[in-house]
Amino acid sequence: MPVTQATCRLPYAHLNLRRNPFGEFSEDERTALALVDVDAIITRLDDPQYVVQFVGEKGYGKTTHLLAIRSRLRDAGYVHIPEGERAPIPSGCPILIDEAQRLTCWQQLQVFRSNIPLVLGTHRDFHRQLRLAGRVVETIDVQQGTDVERLHRLLNARIQWVRRSDGQIPSITSETAEYLRNEHGADVRAVLHQLYAVFQDLNEIADL
Repeated sequence: MPVTQATCRLPYAHLNLRRNPFGEFSEDERTALALVDVDAIITRLDDPQYVVQFVGEKGYGKTTHLLAIRSRLRDAGYVHIPEGERAPIPSGCPILIDEAQRLTCWQQLQVFRSNIPLVLGTHRDFHRQLRLAGRVVETIDVQQGTDVERLHRLLNARIQWVRRSDGQIPSITSETAEYLRNEHGADVRAVLHQLYAVFQDLNEIADL
């Protein structure tokens, strides 16, 4: 559908977008846009003693990795533990636990000593506890995975996702991606927050 005077009355239609590309995305959308390589991890999840833990601060991409893995494994069980709350451990194989640092001591003992492969997203490194439980542990620092090239692809993929119709749309240049990586490090959430404000005030289609 071409951009017309009528459609330009809609929010972001002047940018040929359906909404701000750096606002909140649904879990399904985040899964579809997860630009992470989890092939090697998937192959290792056949081992019941294997655990991979994605370690890093909030906004660095732990959840993105867990969602990408879950989308590939029909029988996986997934839980996100909200701050200040408890959550039951799901059934499934493997078991994916987001914000695993919020597990209770009893849950840690129960899950770590189980005979089910685990995928953890955590601020806390559980390597020692997992090894004591007899686990084969792989630790991935998610901060190392967010380089300028991946950030550049991720930002433009979000813009493409909310495209309204054929035609030009804004884009993020590699120079801007490099600036944002230097400014915020691997904190993708902070990058998205900054760009959300930029797109709120953007008046015309441009390379940024």
